[in-house]
Amino acid sequence: MSDNRGHESFLIHRKLKFLKWAIGLCIVAAGLYTFHEPLGEPNGGTWLGYGLGGVCAAICFWLAWFGVRKRQYALGAIKMKAWLSAHVYIGLSLLVLATLHSGFQLGLNIHTLTFVLMVATIISGIFGVYYYSRYPSLMASVRGSSTLDEMMSQIAEFDQQIRAASVTLPDDISAQLTKSENETKLGGSLSEKLSSSFRNCPTRAARVYLDDLEGEFAMTNPVIRQIVALLVRKEDLLRRARRTVQVQTLLKFWLFFHIPLAVGLLAAIPAHIVAVFFYW
Repeated sequence: MSDNRGHESFLIHRKLKFLKWAIGLCIVAAGLYTFHEPLGEPNGGTWLGYGLGGVCAAICFWLAWFGVRKRQYALGAIKMKAWLSAHVYIGLSLLVLATLHSGFQLGLNIHTLTFVLMVATIISGIFGVYYYSRYPSLMASVRGSSTLDEMMSQIAEFDQQIRAASVTLPDDISAQLTKSENETKLGGSLSEKLSSSFRNCPTRAARVYLDDLEGEFAMTNPVIRQIVALLVRKEDLLRRARRTVQVQTLLKFWLFFHIPLAVGLLAAIPAHIVAVFFYW
């Protein structure tokens, strides 16, 4: 019997195994919170508060270990998928567990800062989950079967064909085509990478320039028609390549938020614990 687990999404890994674990953990915590009777209002200083706090801290450090585990490629795709699935669902359970740990008591202190960092880390994680879950299908629709390097090679081939075909054309047309080859770029600044739209693209400008040529020369010259067809194909490749760069940049941009937030949370947890035991 074949094993199809390698093809399933990490969100439904093993029939939502880790989602069920997370829901069960939240139900147990909510049940304990409902039936425990602390002196005064519920807070992080009760036996349940300490217990849930310990569980939350353990989960946070365990989730951080995923950053190490995902670099151990020898684990294989299925084990990596299991770790990612657990990372997502157990991480989401912290929203319930940490809230119950606090007893809904928040103020301007290190405890609330830790809670805010945790929530911000989880929210940024949700953004990452959205893009990582869509990434394979998104890349397939954008790139087709070509990688970014392959698309760049094809663009270079189009430039070479256009250059060879344009040697007999007037200087003004050759200048536009030379500019298309030398000044067309992918990426650039962060805003350009995130935009994926280059309105001032020299390749587009060259194609529009040839489209706007008047007279029988432009209509009947086979070289012009050939070059326009090559520019159209080059534009399509550029659009797909820029979209690829945009998606890859969004994922990297997300990491610039998620990782520092996670590190800040890991630093705040010991401070939170020290403050609880020595100053609260």
